[in-house]
Amino acid sequence: MIKRFFKDGLIYSIPSFVSRGISVLLIPLYTRVLSPADYGAWDMLLVFMNLVRLTVALEISQAVARFYSHEKGEKNKSVCASTALWFTIAANGLFFVIAQLFAVPISGILLGSDDLTPIFRLGLVLGLFNGVFYLVQNQFRWELKSKGYALVSLIVSFVTAGLSVVLAYVFKFGLYGILVGSIAGSLTGAIYGLIVLRKTFRFRFSFNKLKPMLQFSVPLVFSGIAVFISLYIDRIMIRHFLTLDALGLYSLAFRFASVISLLMVGFNSALTPLIYRHYEESATPGNLSAIFRYFIFFALLAYAGMSMYAKEILVVFTTPEYYPAAGIIVFLVPAIILSNMYVFAPGINIRKKTSYILFINIVGAVLQFFFNYLLIPKFGYIGAAAATCLGNLCIFSMYIVISQRLYHVPHNWGRLASGIVVIVVLIGLSSQLELAPLIEVFVKLGLLCIAAAVLMLLGFVRIDEIGRMKNLLLKRSGI
Repeated sequence: MIKRFFKDGLIYSIPSFVSRGISVLLIPLYTRVLSPADYGAWDMLLVFMNLVRLTVALEISQAVARFYSHEKGEKNKSVCASTALWFTIAANGLFFVIAQLFAVPISGILLGSDDLTPIFRLGLVLGLFNGVFYLVQNQFRWELKSKGYALVSLIVSFVTAGLSVVLAYVFKFGLYGILVGSIAGSLTGAIYGLIVLRKTFRFRFSFNKLKPMLQFSVPLVFSGIAVFISLYIDRIMIRHFLTLDALGLYSLAFRFASVISLLMVGFNSALTPLIYRHYEESATPGNLSAIFRYFIFFALLAYAGMSMYAKEILVVFTTPEYYPAAGIIVFLVPAIILSNMYVFAPGINIRKKTSYILFINIVGAVLQFFFNYLLIPKFGYIGAAAATCLGNLCIFSMYIVISQRLYHVPHNWGRLASGIVVIVVLIGLSSQLELAPLIEVFVKLGLLCIAAAVLMLLGFVRIDEIGRMKNLLLKRSGI
């Protein structure tokens, strides 16, 4: 299981590294063709599109993840996946028509101006194609076709980035150009995926298959709404209490902090299907514990690096009006890490207790609302970042407590706490440096090396494990 995890995890990470890398490289473009207010409007539109993706198709893709591998025979598997596809197309198509009819009032509420209605209408096209692409892309994961997943993801990234640069920067279409580039990328990815998976997706539909899948996934919709609130209440409340300019600064910091999700994608994409396939084996809890240790090691180092070099990163990639965003990256990086760590609490899904997920996410949404409502008026967008981090910590803690009762994994929580303390202390030390820029860069690099050494001494990654991983990689590469 661990060998397959590292193999698939590496493959799943490649398109994400490319996509996030392109995204970061495009930030200098975005910050030159979009004002902070435009950036805030773009972010609010993406928030709305994510809500659509989570709710309109009733999270049926998650049901495919649970049911597809247990179907007997290729025909039954095809019926399962095809039913989900046609349901997704129908649901997203119906929503698209209704939302277009009410585009003016919705865009006024969402973006704060009727003048942005054309932008909103174009965003609805993106939401339509994104919904279909999301299901098709995930199907590669459920079939354990990590290379296919990587390829379709890379195609979408390059098409989106290429057209966005040409339309937004060369032809000066600004936000319209970025939207059209995103639409073209999602459409291309959906078409390519449907062609490659043509033996899976057929003109087949079964209400008998649809019913149990929806029984599994519908509770996840309400959970998804709660997750949405947890993830995006910060942006919504910044928009309410502050301005689009403040939202633009926060959104830019969030985009930089989201680079940490590169670490998450390989783990999440590879681990979920492997857990479903191997959870009954006696060695699986121990394997999950080891994978969790590896993850925490890399996550803490990435957190330290991004927090220490936040100021330098923004100076290199943005314009002066965006520099104030550096101060909140230290809160947003752990917030993003925590929001994706539910994969290490698999007991709820293994035991099919999805009602617990609903409970956790509703409580989490309430906490996120409370923390943001309390902190944003007092501390501005810094308060939003701190509130998001605190809320995500509470949510992950609930996942772990419940999951451990349903499917125990032998984690060492004392080691985890020690590692966090070490990293926080080193980040605090780096924030007090007042040296010449070049010297400061090297001193921070030294602090990162100290962090890695201490984490290894604490046992997050052992020397013998490094040797085995090295031999495995050399064997895979044929060296």
